[in-house]
Amino acid sequence: MSLNKNKISIYFYLFLSCFIYAQEKESDSTKTEHLKEVIVVGESNVTSVSKKLFTVSTIKRSDIDNVAGSNLADILFNNLNITVNPDASSGRSTVSLFGLDGQYVKILVDGIPMVSDNGLGNNIDISQINVDDIERVEIVEGSMGVLYGDNAVAGVINVITKRGLKDNGWQLQMALQEETVGNEFELFDKGRHIQNFRATNQVNEKLSYTFGVTRNDFAGYYNGYKGQDYVKIEDNIVINDSLRGTEWNPKEQITASANVDLDLGKHNVFYKLQYFNEDLDIYNHTVNGRYQNGQLNPTALDENYKTDRWVNNINVSGPLKGDTKYNFSLSYQNQKRYYKELIYNIFEQRTQSVETDALSQSSEVWYSKAFVSHIVPQSDVFDVQLGYEFTNQSGFDANASGAYSNEVVENTITNYEVFGITEFKPTENLSLNPGARFTHSSQFNNHLIWSLSANYNFSEKLRLKTVVGSAYRAPNFEELFFYFVDANHNVQGNPDLQPEDGVSVFVNLKDHFKIANEGYLNTNFNFFHIYLKDAISSITTEDEDGRTLFTQDNIDYSSRLGFTLDNSFTYKNWTIGLGGTYLGIKNELQTSESHNDDYLWSLNLQSSVAYGLPKWNTTISAQLKHTGETEGLFNNEDGETFVGVTESFTWLNASIRTKLTSQLEATLGARNIFDVVNINSSTSSGSHTEATSTSRLIGNGRSYFLKLLYNLNF
Repeated sequence: MSLNKNKISIYFYLFLSCFIYAQEKESDSTKTEHLKEVIVVGESNVTSVSKKLFTVSTIKRSDIDNVAGSNLADILFNNLNITVNPDASSGRSTVSLFGLDGQYVKILVDGIPMVSDNGLGNNIDISQINVDDIERVEIVEGSMGVLYGDNAVAGVINVITKRGLKDNGWQLQMALQEETVGNEFELFDKGRHIQNFRATNQVNEKLSYTFGVTRNDFAGYYNGYKGQDYVKIEDNIVINDSLRGTEWNPKEQITASANVDLDLGKHNVFYKLQYFNEDLDIYNHTVNGRYQNGQLNPTALDENYKTDRWVNNINVSGPLKGDTKYNFSLSYQNQKRYYKELIYNIFEQRTQSVETDALSQSSEVWYSKAFVSHIVPQSDVFDVQLGYEFTNQSGFDANASGAYSNEVVENTITNYEVFGITEFKPTENLSLNPGARFTHSSQFNNHLIWSLSANYNFSEKLRLKTVVGSAYRAPNFEELFFYFVDANHNVQGNPDLQPEDGVSVFVNLKDHFKIANEGYLNTNFNFFHIYLKDAISSITTEDEDGRTLFTQDNIDYSSRLGFTLDNSFTYKNWTIGLGGTYLGIKNELQTSESHNDDYLWSLNLQSSVAYGLPKWNTTISAQLKHTGETEGLFNNEDGETFVGVTESFTWLNASIRTKLTSQLEATLGARNIFDVVNINSSTSSGSHTEATSTSRLIGNGRSYFLKLLYNLNF
């Protein structure tokens, strides 16, 4: 890592030490006076997912603090039906839900889709979401196209950020986190190092503002590789043993944000500004044994990606008349990714020259959404919610498979959408909610998305919810407009792609039991079926000049079928979770010569336990998750797509969180205790293809972490 990065860490450590020491001296001089406890408040219904229409599971701030996650992937990993998919080369981590990848999962921040490398709200790199800003995470499983538009097929993940304090005053928060990467750790050059500062001022009951910055420095995962400055030399000749660099590429992320929350009486205004910067290095495993002035001067051709993203979000909400309420959101987001190809001098440990320096990806998004609810407040049996959604995205992506193309073409997609949901309540216990969304796109034909949800309350504790609706996914920006053509490559998007469509069915039965005097059991049973037709897949064909063309087309169908049983038990200081999903996946490729009409069934298991020790202000927790075999789509080196199976694996985390003083908190723990690093994926054989097996890196070994959190309230 560079000297500047080391200086940042040193200054932060010194500042925190002085800050804690000064506060301890102040506490010693005022032992009879205790600082008031200020509680962060994040409950904002205007940005939350509707719990009336859907079954919403929530990860609370206390759950996030217990695991001391370094990024959102650490937070989501224990969800029963979510699988985190890391990519060691790009550094990205995306999610899949019910075996459907990130293209089918919509990720929102305060109800607004987040811009990504190739779209808006989908296939998001969740490692780029700052955990320290999160108040809670809401997860909804099932198609939610009527309320949240295209690509909300498998579900929605809504990240709610912190805002305001309970009492007037200031809260200053500083955090340090040191984490090994497998068995690798040094104070600056190996492991993970996180620093965070956050300040919140509740000016009065109507106005609060917050600003903060987080630095997350991941030094990469070596796993037998020798680092950036490694070279093997024998008899004054460079020996290429491919051990230079790292297996998991290093990156540094800096997130700075500020927000203002203003209560105007009946109306509320919330504005958020965020800047994100990521610096990713890719070290070439091959060393060039060059000679300069007769002396050996080894170099390597390395790559660097820098991402800059600005986010401006504003939300205004309040009543129109009586119980009729409005909610309006406006967002401007832009992201740019810069690419450098550079020659690194290994002996001198510096960049010798820059071969390529260019803007490789750009995305600019204008987004707006508004809806009016309780339009018929005087009726007890009928109500309506109406709204619109507008998206304008323009940009380009000139990056393919780690190489850069100067051929860039900027394109624009504009969507205009209106939606409505009605509620019929024929009886006290039964409600029916039909809904529809009409979409008009500059790229596709007009489309109607529909849904019907029904809720029936057998009692105050036993409730049944059913949601049937469209499973609609539009192609992303990369699938439509990607262009990378030179003497050796011919990879192009397909602007004629049509959206995928299908049907999803989700049924949820929820019950709540009281056991003994202090015990409670919450049980959720779910049945789900997702069917998609015209699924988008990679294909190999010929262009008009007869050259091999790698592109996309609507050729496949996919189906998900399964059952979930999830239980949560609380008794005194114990909280225990236990759940399982029996998931069947079937993918059919028209281009594949091997067909199988059977579902591949897998069993996913999840368990968690937490025990509180109030006397010592301590919580001990552990999370265990078993992910069964999963069927998915894989691309080979020739660009052809095959149906393959990824083997099962089990993941275990454990931690202890304790308050050392009234202001200082420590969390100590371990991730990936079973030391999972690679899992195998295999493809079936056809009449002209052989069965193959590949290894995929999903973890960086058993890691240990220590987090110190200091809060000062005044």
